[in-house]
Amino acid sequence: MTREKNLDPSTREQAAQAWETFHSTDDASAAEHREFGTWAMRSPEHIEAYLRVARTMQALKSADIRWPNTSAEELIREAKAHSDQVVTSLRDEQPIQRPKQRPRVAPFAFAMAAALLVAIGMAWMVWMTPQSFETGFGEQRFVQLEDGSGITLNTATKIEVKLTKGHRVIRLLQGQALFDVAHDQARPFDVYTGNSILRAVGTRFDVDVRPDRTTVTIVEGTVSLTQGLSQALPQGNTPLLHVSDRVVIDSTGPSAPEHGVRLDETTSWTRQQLVFNGRALGDVANEFNRYNRERIVIASPELRAEQITGVFKANDPVSFLAFLASIPGVRITDDGKGNHVVTLDKGTDTP
Repeated sequence: MTREKNLDPSTREQAAQAWETFHSTDDASAAEHREFGTWAMRSPEHIEAYLRVARTMQALKSADIRWPNTSAEELIREAKAHSDQVVTSLRDEQPIQRPKQRPRVAPFAFAMAAALLVAIGMAWMVWMTPQSFETGFGEQRFVQLEDGSGITLNTATKIEVKLTKGHRVIRLLQGQALFDVAHDQARPFDVYTGNSILRAVGTRFDVDVRPDRTTVTIVEGTVSLTQGLSQALPQGNTPLLHVSDRVVIDSTGPSAPEHGVRLDETTSWTRQQLVFNGRALGDVANEFNRYNRERIVIASPELRAEQITGVFKANDPVSFLAFLASIPGVRITDDGKGNHVVTLDKGTDTP
């Protein structure tokens, strides 16, 4: 059961007055319709207040209509059936003249209410539905948000963005993203990933989501970390992560922060580079496989554990294969499925 948030009393009163104008009286002018439309579009709170009043008053209830059980499609069809009357009234600033004897169901009033309800519903959906951005395999993309923040998406990444008056929420559903957060103390910037929330005000940080873990690295500024979406974010606390800090989050929770990490390695992917400082060959091969269709499989456990330091182009696995081939005893074969299988001859010592 979802608990509705409290609305400002003045907003509730304005919504009730709007309802009274359009559904309890017969003399709402075209100017009043436009005035209401301007008020409704001013904020999502206005629309929410009006819809609450509508639910309470059981709007548009007659022998033929049961709202809110009536589908949006029915409302749209009914509104279109009276579209000429609606358009005419919107162009006319004069109050609408009606016969003294009020009909049981006024087509114009119904059409206006239906059209208005559809417009409100569409605006509400726009406000409530987050924007979605994603990249394909091997693709990278930069997304500029309206608040001035920027998000760089790595290969096979998907995010959802929802910006409101007092909050900025991004859900990193998969992949890796580098966040450049515009400073706005009044609008917290929260990144939801798995069961964790990362809050920043003005900072730069990288979040890398893998099937078994999420790695967070702070490039600039500070970020607080909350584990468990049911917990409220701490207020006025000292941020957990600082510049050059890294934390790994898995099923057991976040690790202790690692300090002084190499930031050139963290952000090298934004330049289509792979920078490794003492990384195991197995991990290096996995990184190349994130960007290239031809996969590199290091089959020998001894070779997978060997650590290397170097800089490679992300879309150039051939250079990495050439490096592997230079290691004494290494053999590279193709398995016919697009995989390069790397093995080490028995009895050969790795360098």
